[in-house]
Amino acid sequence: MPFRSIVATPEELARIAAAFEEAWNDIEARIDPLSAPGQRERLAAIVAELWADHPLDLAAAAVRRFNETAAKLPKAPVIQKAPKDS
Repeated sequence: MPFRSIVATPEELARIAAAFEEAWNDIEARIDPLSAPGQRERLAAIVAELWADHPLDLAAAAVRRFNETAAKLPKAPVIQKAPKDS
């Protein structure tokens, strides 16, 4: 798990780790496997930031923030195949 600089009690660390894994389980299926390591780092930063504010449902809050801050890429254009000449 990508938390390296959080100062917390063992109980708090367990709560943070559990929230991270719960949030990642919700997000993982929608992530390109090639970008997963970077997205896990981004989620870890979100969880750490939110943890400082002590939300009640840390995992749900992290998923919401992750989705809100995701890059909004335009949809790829639909390319029509040219009809074959007979």
